[in-house]
Amino acid sequence: MLLNYIKIFFRQLFKNKAYSLINIGGLSIGIAAVLLIMSYVQFEQSYDTDLSDADQIYRLNLSSTSGDQISEHSARTAPAMGQLALDEVPAVEAFSRVVIMGEVIAGLDEEFIREEHIFLTDAQYFEFFDLNIKQGDLDKMNSPLKAMLSEATALNIYGKDDPTGKVLEINSTNFDGTVEFEVAGVFESTPMNRHLRPQILISYATLHHFIGKQVDQSFDWQNMYTYLKVNENANIIEAQLQLNNALQTRHGEALKAADSEWELDLQSVEQIHTTTQYVGEYNTGIDGSKLKYFIWIAAFVLLMVYLNSINITNARALNRAKEIGVRKVSGGNKNQLFIQFMLESLFINLIAVSIAAVIIAISGNFIVEGLNLNLPESTFTFNQLYPALFFLWIFGTLISGIYPATVLTSFSPSVVLKGRLTIKLKNTFARPLLVSQLVFCLVILSGILTVYYQLNHMREQELGITLNDKLVVRSPMLFVEGSGNYQEQMNNALTKIQGIKSVAAANEIPGNEVYWRTDNVHLEGGDKSGAMYSILNVGQNYFETFKIQLKAGRYFNSTLESGSEAIINEKAMANLGIDKPENAIGEQLFSNGNAVSIVGVIDNYRQQGVNNQISPMVLNYSSGDLNYYILDYNQAEVEKILPQVAASFNKLFPTSPFEYYFLDEHFDKQYKSELQFVKLFSIAAIIAIIVAVMGIVGVTTQLIIQRNKEISIRKIMGASFTDVLALVSREYLVWLSICFTVGIPLSYYLFSNWLDNFLIRIELGWWFFAIPVLLITIIFIGSTLFQTIKAAWVNPAETLKNE
Repeated sequence: MLLNYIKIFFRQLFKNKAYSLINIGGLSIGIAAVLLIMSYVQFEQSYDTDLSDADQIYRLNLSSTSGDQISEHSARTAPAMGQLALDEVPAVEAFSRVVIMGEVIAGLDEEFIREEHIFLTDAQYFEFFDLNIKQGDLDKMNSPLKAMLSEATALNIYGKDDPTGKVLEINSTNFDGTVEFEVAGVFESTPMNRHLRPQILISYATLHHFIGKQVDQSFDWQNMYTYLKVNENANIIEAQLQLNNALQTRHGEALKAADSEWELDLQSVEQIHTTTQYVGEYNTGIDGSKLKYFIWIAAFVLLMVYLNSINITNARALNRAKEIGVRKVSGGNKNQLFIQFMLESLFINLIAVSIAAVIIAISGNFIVEGLNLNLPESTFTFNQLYPALFFLWIFGTLISGIYPATVLTSFSPSVVLKGRLTIKLKNTFARPLLVSQLVFCLVILSGILTVYYQLNHMREQELGITLNDKLVVRSPMLFVEGSGNYQEQMNNALTKIQGIKSVAAANEIPGNEVYWRTDNVHLEGGDKSGAMYSILNVGQNYFETFKIQLKAGRYFNSTLESGSEAIINEKAMANLGIDKPENAIGEQLFSNGNAVSIVGVIDNYRQQGVNNQISPMVLNYSSGDLNYYILDYNQAEVEKILPQVAASFNKLFPTSPFEYYFLDEHFDKQYKSELQFVKLFSIAAIIAIIVAVMGIVGVTTQLIIQRNKEISIRKIMGASFTDVLALVSREYLVWLSICFTVGIPLSYYLFSNWLDNFLIRIELGWWFFAIPVLLITIIFIGSTLFQTIKAAWVNPAETLKNE
């Protein structure tokens, strides 16, 4: 019996090639798209969720308010916050602090690598984040000048030798040169789904070695992450209230004097990667609200492919009606027919799932590489996907098989053989399905336009700074190359190269968040404003190189001593209570107790992308070595300039790695998340539209088949080809009208809400919907025209001869 069912299945499969292609093709493409989308969504939502105590670990965040305005929401807090939480909040069991080191050069015996994932932290961090110690002694991390390395970093620096107990040299501006550390051990490299992925961890006690233990009592140095572990039954809202009350008790007077308010909140470690409201994040995560758009697309695609399969099976029912009737008359019972149709659904879904697995295996890693997605290579392997493939096979078999099998086996032989089956099939959900597919296509097309133009709008905004034709060269190692002023050496050597107009230096370049931030800024004799200021050290020619507009005063000059003068932006001027730029010149500015003279006020240029608030900035002059050198060059001579810059650098600093990149490309990396969203959304949308078009073809074919007798009778009664075409087209116009009536408001609602997430956004004009309306009309007409013309031209005798 089973062999007979299989023979019938393949006979039907090849007999109706067009239906089979639409059905299996739609299922395959839809399942592959859903698995690709959901694999991406699942990975983005998996960050830090597999930690052993993930539900008990929270990060302490700080919101600061100046006057009636929120100054910022920051992921960074002061050193004293952790101990405050442990002392005053009963639910807190332990805390861990993480200090960002910034990029360093690390190595041994003149073999060095540049490393950016380096932090100072305590031993509790290893417990909080499940870092597995492969070699060494964790207790040593309670002492100063100790370091732990990841397996990958240890292999890069020491090869296969055991590095435990060996010397590690770390060269950094934070150390004013090179400091030797003892390697305390090696830890297992962290998985990709962590919001922090350290490669080198330095003992927190090293901070005490350099600046003393009094730093732990500071509420002002807000440049570290504080993690808390709470007990299992902790009430987080109550813990936050207790914490904020304790903060007011310990630090309230200082806040009141600064006319500032602070509020602490606890954020689950599982939510850090999918939250983007906080400044000071080490790694930019992804806006969790964007993931829901992919989930909606995946859900709709999955629903559409199965509904398409059901409708295609129903459409084929007319062709199989006599087969069913004859088999019933010949003694076939309902159960046998039900099993046959369920087995057919099982085989169709098995073929579709198999093809989908091949599509994923071929295209998955290409998509990851092409879109620069942060996904592990194992994401699209069979071992990872087979549970989902198996589930979709069984689920698809049931959802796309039970209803058609029930309908087909319920036919009465007398009804079938008298040709009255068409009447019963008219009551299916083909028309609602068709309209929903059209609406979906309209929403998707509107979405593609919206996200594309929003990204372009952000990238085309005036920044107040010139990024084109700027070459960034990383600073050499400090104080290991001999004496001399590096900034002066770089300037003298590089400006001699034909095509280089100027050389500037800075601790951070545009596109990077300024690491050093403080609210301890005020004028001489004044109080702190309460706002959070970005403090940036720059060298000579910085403003001229970037063409930053000067509002009042002057730029720095080469006769200055480091730390003697500062230039502020207009936002800092306003926060300091100065009404006009010229009134700021000559004022003494105090930043963390250090006094400088304000010599200039500049425009509010954008240090970061347009989706970041402009911060009050204080730019101090530094004549010493800084992290980056920026070369303003002549674009026409760039191919000649690069080798000469490399040669000059290597001659000056032979043991330092030469690294460079173009500033405009680096700045654009800030829009990586938005660019990935645009590309992913577009790919998912195109796949969804293909599936929807397949469904439209299948559904309209079914509906036209149901009207074949009506069309034939009308033609016998004298209706022309044009009359028949108009008859069928009138119903199409009704469907399109419903689609536009529902789809346009829905599109506006969805994407207007999405645009509200941006500080600078486009407005949705009429053409954002007119273009999709036109495209939908073209898609619909193009996918139905052949079947419509075929129905209008058919010979009535062919349709009515069986009557």
